[in-house]
Amino acid sequence: MADMTHTRLELCNMIRMEAEHTEDTGFPLDVFPQAVQSVILDMARYENYKTEFIATAMISAVSAALGGTYRIRIKGEWQSNAALYIILVGRPGLGKTPPLEAAYRPIRKHDYALFRAYESELEAWKAAGESGRKPVLRRTVVSDFTPESLLLTHNSNPRSVVILVDEIMGMFNSANRYTNGQLIEQLLTAWSGGALDVTRVSNTIPVHIEQPCINIIGTTQTKRVHELLTKGFEENGLLDRILFVLPKSREVSKWTDWDDGGEDRASMAAARWEQILGKVLALDYDTGEEERMPHVLSMDREAREYFFSWWNRKVERINRIEDDAEVDSREMKHPAQVARLALLMQVLRYAAGESHLQSVDTASVKAAIRLNGYFEDSYRRIRSFVAEDMCEDPPKVLLSLLPDTFDTKTAIAIGKELQNVSERTVMNYLKELCRSRLLRKAKAGHYEKIIYDESDKFNMTDNEPPTRNCNG
Repeated sequence: MADMTHTRLELCNMIRMEAEHTEDTGFPLDVFPQAVQSVILDMARYENYKTEFIATAMISAVSAALGGTYRIRIKGEWQSNAALYIILVGRPGLGKTPPLEAAYRPIRKHDYALFRAYESELEAWKAAGESGRKPVLRRTVVSDFTPESLLLTHNSNPRSVVILVDEIMGMFNSANRYTNGQLIEQLLTAWSGGALDVTRVSNTIPVHIEQPCINIIGTTQTKRVHELLTKGFEENGLLDRILFVLPKSREVSKWTDWDDGGEDRASMAAARWEQILGKVLALDYDTGEEERMPHVLSMDREAREYFFSWWNRKVERINRIEDDAEVDSREMKHPAQVARLALLMQVLRYAAGESHLQSVDTASVKAAIRLNGYFEDSYRRIRSFVAEDMCEDPPKVLLSLLPDTFDTKTAIAIGKELQNVSERTVMNYLKELCRSRLLRKAKAGHYEKIIYDESDKFNMTDNEPPTRNCNG
């Protein structure tokens, strides 16, 4: 009976995705468990959520709920938790915040229950003359914090903390301006699995977090996303660690008064999501002899072979690159990102009653690779419109007159003949085009256009190459 119900749900989801033109979004909704697909489709229909936003926010919520209780073995002794740094990008009014809040509502509800318990424990502690250990407030979601308070919150809740910020560029700009980059350094260290420490003047006992698990999810508008690319976040490596979601459609969905019980269907979808995420929140550490240890899941043989084969194909292409400056640092983070996504998909399938937690299987690895592909496509599309936005019109006019590949001599000749500009001006234009990532220097005196095709997919290589020094 359960198999028959699952088959009916799968068929229903397929029909609904076709009717809703989900494929046009480019987002691989079909990799989610059937029960979760149904929830997402209901929320997209009755709450007007963008499928890409609600689905990705749910992945983030699963990561925050799971925390450090489970890790994945990537290769040998290389293990990782499932923490993700995610930014939802869209024009004003596209509906970025509501799906984010909907996905995290069960965790906020869980945090509120912890707060009420803390209030009761604190009252009892005070009534007992403040004897014994003072109660500590545990919470998962933080929005307004300092680098020190973030770690203190994490120390009180070693399982997980998530930075959830509506307009996230304000947080990043403040981090650079007021904390001397301390927060950014913490985030870089935490993502890579390094331990975090903080020493307070008022406390002689330092705070040490051996295995931090910090998630980030926030939103930003398309007109602000360029700030991530121009304020040092690319150079320090933070940008490489962020997954982006940019819907292909900029249209805001019209409100519809559905005649099939829309309000009830929306409430039922939210309740089903709370039930699924509740199973993740109920997962706990493995109890060791002296301390709680995370469960470590390995990929099964077939999944590991698929994962290794996928990455080795990339390695073969990377190894053919002769110039170190041509190696895309972002791409080198893909094994970790895909492994984390695979762990999350395995956990989500378990929570939806559609799989197990004995190992990470091929279905989860394939799902993770497709999700990573979508996030990278979003990133490339962001780079495309940011490049256009950052570059002045005269250099772009010159670019439109040039062939896809050319040398400096050709650029100077065309600039003089068709734009009536000097050699020096042409060279400045070329530098500007390189800085804006509309052009790359293939070798000394030779350039190649960075071209995006009509579907906004980068068509030079699998990943966008880094900008080279375009002087000369």
